[in-house]
Amino acid sequence: MTDKPDQSRLKTKKPVRNKSAIRIPISLHFYAVEIVVIILVVFIINIYIQSIVKNYIENECNARLDIAVNSTQNFADAFTSQITASDERTEENIRAYLTNTIVTSADLSNQASIALYTFDEKTGKHLVLWPTAYYSTSYANNANNVISQVIDEEGYKTLNKTQTLDIDGNIIYYRTLKFELVTTVIEGDVDEFGNPINPDPTSTTTNINGKNIDLDNYYLCIYINSRSYYSFMASMTLALVQAALLAIVIAGILSIMMTYPLIFSTQKLSKFAKRIAKGDLRPVRGHIVSKELSELGDVMNQMAYKLEESDIEQKTFFQNASHELRTPLMSIQGYAEGLKYGVFETDEDRDNAINVIIDETGRLSSLVENLLSISKMDMSRSGNFEVKKQNIDVSKLYDTVIDRVRGNFIHNDKSIINDFNAKNVYIYGNENDLLRCIENIFSNCLRYCKTAVTFKCYKDKSDKNIIFEISDDGPGIAPEVQEHLFERFSKGADGKHGIGLALAKSIAEEHEGTVDAYNKEEGGACFEITLPVVKQKDQLTKINNASTT
Repeated sequence: MTDKPDQSRLKTKKPVRNKSAIRIPISLHFYAVEIVVIILVVFIINIYIQSIVKNYIENECNARLDIAVNSTQNFADAFTSQITASDERTEENIRAYLTNTIVTSADLSNQASIALYTFDEKTGKHLVLWPTAYYSTSYANNANNVISQVIDEEGYKTLNKTQTLDIDGNIIYYRTLKFELVTTVIEGDVDEFGNPINPDPTSTTTNINGKNIDLDNYYLCIYINSRSYYSFMASMTLALVQAALLAIVIAGILSIMMTYPLIFSTQKLSKFAKRIAKGDLRPVRGHIVSKELSELGDVMNQMAYKLEESDIEQKTFFQNASHELRTPLMSIQGYAEGLKYGVFETDEDRDNAINVIIDETGRLSSLVENLLSISKMDMSRSGNFEVKKQNIDVSKLYDTVIDRVRGNFIHNDKSIINDFNAKNVYIYGNENDLLRCIENIFSNCLRYCKTAVTFKCYKDKSDKNIIFEISDDGPGIAPEVQEHLFERFSKGADGKHGIGLALAKSIAEEHEGTVDAYNKEEGGACFEITLPVVKQKDQLTKINNASTT
């Protein structure tokens, strides 16, 4: 059964371009990546800045409130110590005095805004004593809004603790202080020293000079509007967005500048590929900026060189094959026509003509078989054909070769010297191809030998390869032939068609081996076929599998 190429692998289809596919220029790919990176960086920086600024705003407002509260507390203590039960001032006078003291105090408004107000929990009414519209209308309105929301949220009940309000989207940080003016007494209740006694600390009735006066609760609200801080943060965010937009514009310009050489190089290589498809195998010229594309250009140049070399080799092969086929065909045709038209008058001449036809037919058949075999090796090397292989016993292969070539040696009155030293050794390959490889070398040595050809088989020093050594006692290899010995259609002085040795080399390379040729010191040519040995474990496995099937 002969190996046949897989016809389905040889069929090629004309490439069809998908017109409906969306194709995006490479510069847009770069630009899209840059935009995504810029947006992510801006987003992360913005979140980071906001978290830092918010913590900074909170800490800064608390620090300013601490300073303001400390100075205000000192003021409150000093003020309450001046209002006693023996004070003759009315409530209106006390309020006026308190307000005037706030106005004239130099250290109350340095760190925060101050709002003084009274609040009656029974009636739910409040009165902002400071700031007044006379001092500043906007300041007074703002303070009144703050105090109103503080009372609505009952912030006055929590003293000396920072709280927040949200007024029209503005965050207000504030603290509340409460004034303790004088103790409350009932008329006539005094101690042994004549001082008034306060039996009810929760009463808002104050006795001054024997008169009961109802006093409201006095509260001092110290607050800071963080709008300026958040405005600064918004300005930073806006600046960051503007910087991002500017970066996107710059990235677009840079992407075009950076990808232009890449696009130019890609188009250059694309045109080169189109030239190769049309059969123009001239190498691409010019500088290619990208390292990867430059390497691609070098590889494509090598490909073009190989294709051109293969094309020349193929054309030469066809020319030489045509010439080699034409020669025996002309001889066959000539002698056949001579027999037909009675050119040969004697029986001896007719017998000679028939012998020539038989010889040329054999030569032609051998040439065709070699051409088919070398074509098969080429297809296998290119991946379009798979050579069937199996484990082969080297001793059996050796004996088969001798059996096949013995008849030619007997016919030419030459002898074979055998030297086999490779028992229980296996190689992995195609037996028919390996036989043809060795037979072709035998045929070459038989043609040039004087008396005998030596055939040796042994392992190399590493025990990893088996060597078939075939040598003759002829004139050796001519120097002008040595360099081109294994090239196709390269023939020596008495060569036939120049395919045998080229085929032997192709078969050896297909089996991951080599073929070498040199002249021996004592004279004659020597050929060495080196093939890898199958490992013992693989040998046993494949032998057992073969025995069970």
